[in-house]
Amino acid sequence: MATEFIEIDDSPIAEGGVTEGTTNDYDRVWDDLQAACDAQTNVSGLVVDAVKGGLVVDMGVRGFIPKSQIATRNLNNLERYIGQPIEARVLEIDREKGRVLLSERKVAEEKRLAERAATLSAITIGQTITGTVRRITEFGAFVDIGGIDGLLHVSDMAWERVEKPEEIVKVDDEIEVKVLKIERDGERISLGLKQLTDDPWTIARNDIKVGQVLEVEIIRLEKFGAIVKVLDGVEGVIPNRELSEKRIETPEGVVEVGQTVTAKLIEFRQRERRITLSIREAARASERQELHQFMTKQKEEYSTPTLGDLFGDVFSKFKKD
Repeated sequence: MATEFIEIDDSPIAEGGVTEGTTNDYDRVWDDLQAACDAQTNVSGLVVDAVKGGLVVDMGVRGFIPKSQIATRNLNNLERYIGQPIEARVLEIDREKGRVLLSERKVAEEKRLAERAATLSAITIGQTITGTVRRITEFGAFVDIGGIDGLLHVSDMAWERVEKPEEIVKVDDEIEVKVLKIERDGERISLGLKQLTDDPWTIARNDIKVGQVLEVEIIRLEKFGAIVKVLDGVEGVIPNRELSEKRIETPEGVVEVGQTVTAKLIEFRQRERRITLSIREAARASERQELHQFMTKQKEEYSTPTLGDLFGDVFSKFKKD
Protein backbone atom coordinates (compact mmCIF):
# COMPACT_ATOMS: atom_id res chain seq x y z
CA MET A 1 0.00 0.00 0.00
CA ALA A 2 1.44 3.36 -0.96
CA THR A 3 1.93 5.65 2.02
CA GLU A 4 0.08 8.95 1.79
CA PHE A 5 1.30 11.75 4.08
CA ILE A 6 0.97 15.47 4.40
CA GLU A 7 3.22 17.68 6.48
CA ILE A 8 1.56 18.34 9.87
CA ASP A 9 3.13 20.46 12.57
CA ASP A 10 2.43 18.58 15.78
CA SER A 11 5.34 19.77 17.89
CA PRO A 12 4.72 20.23 21.65
CA ILE A 13 3.82 23.89 21.08
CA ALA A 14 1.60 23.34 18.01
CA GLU A 15 -1.95 24.67 18.24
CA GLY A 16 -4.27 21.97 19.51
CA GLY A 17 -1.32 19.71 20.40
CA VAL A 18 0.47 19.21 23.71
CA THR A 19 1.61 22.43 25.38
CA GLU A 20 5.20 23.15 26.37
CA GLY A 21 6.18 21.66 29.68
CA THR A 22 4.15 18.48 29.18
CA THR A 23 6.79 16.49 27.30
CA ASN A 24 6.02 13.36 29.31
CA ASP A 25 2.37 13.53 28.19
CA TYR A 26 3.50 14.10 24.62
CA ASP A 27 5.77 11.05 24.73
CA ARG A 28 2.97 9.02 26.28
CA VAL A 29 0.68 9.90 23.37
CA TRP A 30 3.28 8.61 20.91
CA ASP A 31 3.76 5.46 22.96
CA ASP A 32 0.01 4.85 23.00
CA LEU A 33 -0.23 5.38 19.24
CA GLN A 34 2.66 2.97 18.63
CA ALA A 35 1.00 0.37 20.87
CA ALA A 36 -2.30 0.81 19.01
CA CYS A 37 -0.48 0.38 15.69
CA ASP A 38 1.29 -2.78 16.87
CA ALA A 39 -1.90 -4.29 18.33
CA GLN A 40 -4.14 -3.02 15.51
CA THR A 41 -6.58 -1.48 17.94
CA ASN A 42 -8.58 1.69 17.39
CA VAL A 43 -7.81 5.22 18.49
CA SER A 44 -10.07 8.23 18.89
CA GLY A 45 -9.50 11.83 17.91
CA LEU A 46 -11.12 15.05 16.76
CA VAL A 47 -11.18 16.17 13.13
CA VAL A 48 -9.61 19.64 13.08
CA ASP A 49 -9.15 20.25 9.37
CA ALA A 50 -10.15 19.03 5.91
CA VAL A 51 -7.52 19.35 3.19
CA LYS A 52 -7.38 18.31 -0.44
CA GLY A 53 -6.04 14.86 0.35
CA GLY A 54 -8.13 13.98 3.39
CA LEU A 55 -8.74 14.77 7.06
CA VAL A 56 -6.45 16.04 9.81
CA VAL A 57 -7.16 14.47 13.21
CA ASP A 58 -5.96 15.67 16.63
CA MET A 59 -5.20 12.85 19.09
CA GLY A 60 -2.74 14.78 21.20
CA VAL A 61 -0.55 14.74 18.09
CA ARG A 62 -1.82 15.26 14.60
CA GLY A 63 -2.68 12.31 12.35
CA PHE A 64 -3.91 12.14 8.76
CA ILE A 65 -6.71 10.10 7.15
CA PRO A 66 -6.28 9.98 3.34
CA LYS A 67 -9.45 10.10 1.22
CA SER A 68 -8.97 6.45 0.32
CA GLN A 69 -9.25 5.56 4.02
CA ILE A 70 -12.39 7.58 4.80
CA ALA A 71 -15.45 5.39 5.36
CA THR A 72 -18.00 7.48 3.49
CA ARG A 73 -18.54 7.22 -0.26
CA ASN A 74 -19.41 10.89 -0.45
CA LEU A 75 -16.06 12.69 -0.49
CA ASN A 76 -17.30 15.95 -1.98
CA ASN A 77 -17.76 17.82 1.29
CA LEU A 78 -15.12 16.77 3.81
CA GLU A 79 -15.57 20.03 5.74
CA ARG A 80 -18.62 18.49 7.39
CA TYR A 81 -16.23 16.29 9.40
CA ILE A 82 -14.52 19.26 11.07
CA GLY A 83 -15.26 19.36 14.79
CA GLN A 84 -16.53 15.78 14.81
CA PRO A 85 -15.02 12.96 16.90
CA ILE A 86 -13.73 10.04 14.84
CA GLU A 87 -12.50 6.50 15.46
CA ALA A 88 -9.64 5.20 13.35
CA ARG A 89 -6.96 2.54 12.98
CA VAL A 90 -3.25 3.45 12.98
CA LEU A 91 -1.81 2.13 9.72
CA GLU A 92 1.69 3.63 9.88
CA ILE A 93 3.59 5.73 12.37
CA ASP A 94 6.89 7.65 12.07
CA ARG A 95 7.71 9.32 15.35
CA GLU A 96 10.92 10.95 14.11
CA LYS A 97 9.07 12.77 11.31
CA GLY A 98 5.94 13.31 13.41
CA ARG A 99 3.68 11.46 10.99
CA VAL A 100 0.71 9.20 11.71
CA LEU A 101 -1.35 7.57 8.96
CA LEU A 102 -4.89 6.58 9.97
CA SER A 103 -7.82 4.66 8.49
CA GLU A 104 -11.47 5.21 9.32
CA ARG A 105 -12.48 2.74 6.61
CA LYS A 106 -10.87 -0.25 8.37
CA VAL A 107 -12.81 0.49 11.54
CA ALA A 108 -16.07 0.77 9.60
CA GLU A 109 -15.39 -2.47 7.70
CA GLU A 110 -14.71 -4.43 10.87
CA LYS A 111 -17.83 -3.06 12.53
CA ARG A 112 -19.82 -3.98 9.47
CA LEU A 113 -18.44 -7.54 9.47
CA ALA A 114 -19.32 -7.95 13.14
CA GLU A 115 -22.79 -6.54 12.51
CA ARG A 116 -23.19 -8.83 9.50
CA ALA A 117 -22.32 -11.92 11.56
CA ALA A 118 -24.80 -10.91 14.24
CA THR A 119 -27.52 -10.28 11.65
CA LEU A 120 -26.94 -13.61 9.87
CA SER A 121 -27.27 -15.50 13.14
CA ALA A 122 -30.55 -13.74 13.91
CA ILE A 123 -32.55 -13.54 10.66
CA THR A 124 -34.76 -16.28 9.27
CA ILE A 125 -36.76 -16.74 6.08
CA GLY A 126 -40.20 -15.22 6.47
CA GLN A 127 -39.06 -12.71 9.08
CA THR A 128 -40.05 -9.05 8.84
CA ILE A 129 -37.08 -6.75 9.39
CA THR A 130 -36.35 -3.02 9.22
CA GLY A 131 -33.69 -1.82 6.79
CA THR A 132 -32.33 1.28 5.07
CA VAL A 133 -32.25 1.75 1.30
CA ARG A 134 -28.61 2.27 0.32
CA ARG A 135 -28.58 2.02 -3.47
CA ILE A 136 -31.11 1.86 -6.31
CA THR A 137 -30.54 0.15 -9.67
CA GLU A 138 -32.66 -0.64 -12.72
CA PHE A 139 -33.65 -4.01 -11.28
CA GLY A 140 -34.33 -3.02 -7.69
CA ALA A 141 -32.85 -1.61 -4.50
CA PHE A 142 -30.17 -2.74 -2.07
CA VAL A 143 -31.33 -2.51 1.52
CA ASP A 144 -29.02 -2.56 4.55
CA ILE A 145 -30.64 -4.86 7.09
CA GLY A 146 -27.80 -4.74 9.62
CA GLY A 147 -24.37 -5.00 8.04
CA ILE A 148 -25.81 -6.91 5.09
CA ASP A 149 -27.23 -5.57 1.85
CA GLY A 150 -30.26 -7.54 0.76
CA LEU A 151 -31.80 -7.19 -2.70
CA LEU A 152 -35.32 -5.88 -2.97
CA HIS A 153 -36.10 -6.80 -6.58
CA VAL A 154 -38.43 -4.54 -8.51
CA SER A 155 -40.85 -7.45 -8.97
CA ASP A 156 -41.17 -7.76 -5.19
CA MET A 157 -41.78 -4.06 -4.52
CA ALA A 158 -45.51 -3.98 -5.31
CA TRP A 159 -48.21 -6.30 -6.57
CA GLU A 160 -48.81 -4.02 -9.54
CA ARG A 161 -46.21 -3.52 -12.27
CA VAL A 162 -43.41 -1.11 -11.25
CA GLU A 163 -41.63 0.67 -14.10
CA LYS A 164 -38.94 2.34 -11.95
CA PRO A 165 -37.83 1.38 -8.43
CA GLU A 166 -37.67 5.09 -7.56
CA GLU A 167 -41.48 5.12 -7.75
CA ILE A 168 -41.58 2.98 -4.60
CA VAL A 169 -38.43 3.71 -2.55
CA LYS A 170 -35.75 6.39 -2.22
CA VAL A 171 -32.14 6.23 -0.98
CA ASP A 172 -31.99 6.51 2.85
CA ASP A 173 -35.64 5.45 3.22
CA GLU A 174 -36.18 3.26 6.28
CA ILE A 175 -38.55 0.48 5.31
CA GLU A 176 -39.90 -2.82 6.58
CA VAL A 177 -39.20 -5.81 4.34
CA LYS A 178 -39.76 -9.54 4.47
CA VAL A 179 -36.86 -12.00 4.15
CA LEU A 180 -37.69 -14.23 1.17
CA LYS A 181 -34.45 -16.18 0.58
CA ILE A 182 -31.02 -16.62 2.17
CA GLU A 183 -28.52 -18.15 -0.24
CA ARG A 184 -24.86 -19.14 -0.10
CA ASP A 185 -24.38 -18.57 3.64
CA GLY A 186 -25.81 -15.09 3.51
CA GLU A 187 -23.94 -13.91 0.42
CA ARG A 188 -27.29 -13.31 -1.26
CA ILE A 189 -30.45 -12.29 0.57
CA SER A 190 -33.72 -11.63 -1.26
CA LEU A 191 -36.21 -9.25 0.30
CA GLY A 192 -39.86 -8.47 -0.37
CA LEU A 193 -42.03 -5.43 0.22
CA LYS A 194 -45.28 -6.48 -1.41
CA GLN A 195 -45.34 -9.68 0.64
CA LEU A 196 -46.25 -7.60 3.70
CA THR A 197 -49.72 -7.01 2.25
CA ASP A 198 -52.47 -9.38 1.14
CA ASP A 199 -52.15 -10.86 -2.33
CA PRO A 200 -54.71 -8.97 -4.45
CA TRP A 201 -55.18 -12.06 -6.64
CA THR A 202 -56.60 -13.90 -3.64
CA ILE A 203 -58.94 -10.98 -3.02
CA ALA A 204 -59.88 -10.93 -6.71
CA ARG A 205 -60.86 -14.60 -6.55
CA ASN A 206 -63.67 -13.64 -4.17
CA ASP A 207 -64.66 -10.37 -5.83
CA ILE A 208 -64.90 -11.20 -9.53
CA LYS A 209 -66.20 -14.18 -11.48
CA VAL A 210 -66.03 -15.52 -15.03
CA GLY A 211 -68.92 -14.11 -17.05
CA GLN A 212 -68.97 -10.85 -15.14
CA VAL A 213 -68.92 -7.59 -17.13
CA LEU A 214 -66.41 -5.05 -15.72
CA GLU A 215 -65.26 -1.50 -16.28
CA VAL A 216 -61.47 -1.68 -16.73
CA GLU A 217 -58.75 0.83 -17.58
CA ILE A 218 -56.24 0.36 -20.41
CA ILE A 219 -52.78 0.75 -18.83
CA ARG A 220 -50.51 -0.29 -21.72
CA LEU A 221 -50.58 -1.74 -25.20
CA GLU A 222 -48.67 -4.79 -26.44
CA LYS A 223 -48.49 -6.39 -29.88
CA PHE A 224 -50.84 -9.16 -28.77
CA GLY A 225 -53.45 -6.95 -27.12
CA ALA A 226 -54.25 -4.45 -24.39
CA ILE A 227 -53.23 -4.78 -20.74
CA VAL A 228 -55.89 -3.52 -18.34
CA LYS A 229 -56.17 -2.80 -14.63
CA VAL A 230 -58.88 -5.04 -13.22
CA LEU A 231 -58.32 -4.29 -9.53
CA ASP A 232 -55.48 -2.71 -7.57
CA GLY A 233 -52.52 -5.03 -8.15
CA VAL A 234 -54.41 -7.21 -10.62
CA GLU A 235 -53.92 -6.90 -14.37
CA GLY A 236 -55.71 -8.63 -17.20
CA VAL A 237 -55.30 -8.87 -20.95
CA ILE A 238 -57.73 -8.22 -23.77
CA PRO A 239 -56.27 -10.10 -26.77
CA ASN A 240 -56.47 -8.47 -30.18
CA ARG A 241 -59.17 -10.93 -31.26
CA GLU A 242 -61.34 -9.83 -28.32
CA LEU A 243 -60.97 -6.09 -28.90
CA SER A 244 -63.26 -5.88 -31.90
CA GLU A 245 -65.52 -7.87 -34.20
CA LYS A 246 -63.13 -6.92 -36.97
CA ARG A 247 -59.84 -8.71 -37.45
CA ILE A 248 -56.98 -6.53 -36.18
CA GLU A 249 -53.20 -7.00 -35.92
CA THR A 250 -52.41 -4.49 -33.16
CA PRO A 251 -54.52 -2.72 -30.52
CA GLU A 252 -53.47 0.78 -31.62
CA GLY A 253 -56.36 2.62 -33.21
CA VAL A 254 -58.93 0.48 -31.40
CA VAL A 255 -58.15 1.44 -27.80
CA GLU A 256 -55.68 3.79 -26.13
CA VAL A 257 -53.85 4.01 -22.80
CA GLY A 258 -55.96 5.65 -20.11
CA GLN A 259 -59.25 4.69 -21.75
CA THR A 260 -61.93 2.96 -19.67
CA VAL A 261 -63.70 0.14 -21.51
CA THR A 262 -66.44 -2.36 -20.75
CA ALA A 263 -65.21 -5.95 -21.00
CA LYS A 264 -66.47 -9.40 -20.08
CA LEU A 265 -64.27 -11.67 -17.95
CA ILE A 266 -63.93 -14.86 -19.98
CA GLU A 267 -61.03 -16.59 -18.21
CA PHE A 268 -59.57 -16.48 -14.67
CA ARG A 269 -56.51 -18.58 -13.79
CA GLN A 270 -55.44 -17.60 -10.28
CA ARG A 271 -52.47 -19.97 -10.10
CA GLU A 272 -51.06 -18.60 -13.34
CA ARG A 273 -52.15 -15.06 -12.45
CA ARG A 274 -53.93 -14.72 -15.73
CA ILE A 275 -57.18 -12.96 -16.51
CA THR A 276 -58.56 -12.71 -20.03
CA LEU A 277 -61.33 -10.28 -20.95
CA SER A 278 -63.30 -9.46 -24.07
CA ILE A 279 -64.77 -6.20 -25.30
CA ARG A 280 -66.40 -8.12 -28.12
CA GLU A 281 -68.20 -10.51 -25.76
CA ALA A 282 -69.29 -7.62 -23.54
CA ALA A 283 -70.78 -5.87 -26.57
CA ARG A 284 -72.58 -9.05 -27.62
CA ALA A 285 -73.95 -9.52 -24.10
CA SER A 286 -75.15 -5.93 -24.11
CA GLU A 287 -76.85 -6.43 -27.47
CA ARG A 288 -78.55 -9.61 -26.27
CA GLN A 289 -79.78 -7.83 -23.17
CA GLU A 290 -81.09 -4.91 -25.20
CA LEU A 291 -82.83 -7.33 -27.57
CA HIS A 292 -84.38 -9.20 -24.66
CA GLN A 293 -85.62 -5.96 -23.13
CA PHE A 294 -87.02 -4.86 -26.48
CA MET A 295 -88.82 -8.16 -27.08
CA THR A 296 -90.24 -8.10 -23.55
CA LYS A 297 -91.54 -4.60 -24.07
CA GLN A 298 -93.00 -5.52 -27.47
CA LYS A 299 -94.74 -8.51 -25.97
CA GLU A 300 -96.27 -6.35 -23.28
CA GLU A 301 -97.45 -3.72 -25.76
CA TYR A 302 -98.78 -5.96 -28.53
CA SER A 303 -99.87 -9.16 -26.83
CA THR A 304 -103.57 -10.22 -27.50
CA PRO A 305 -105.76 -9.02 -24.64
CA THR A 306 -107.94 -11.54 -22.84
CA LEU A 307 -111.66 -11.07 -21.98
CA GLY A 308 -110.51 -10.45 -18.45
CA ASP A 309 -108.28 -7.64 -19.64
CA LEU A 310 -111.11 -6.08 -21.67
CA PHE A 311 -114.12 -6.62 -19.41
CA GLY A 312 -112.56 -7.17 -16.04
CA ASP A 313 -114.34 -4.18 -14.51
CA VAL A 314 -117.74 -5.28 -15.86
CA PHE A 315 -117.32 -8.81 -14.55
CA SER A 316 -116.36 -7.45 -11.17
CA LYS A 317 -119.52 -5.30 -11.10
CA PHE A 318 -121.77 -8.28 -11.93
CA LYS A 319 -120.18 -10.34 -9.18
CA LYS A 320 -120.92 -7.62 -6.66
CA ASP A 321 -124.54 -7.30 -7.85
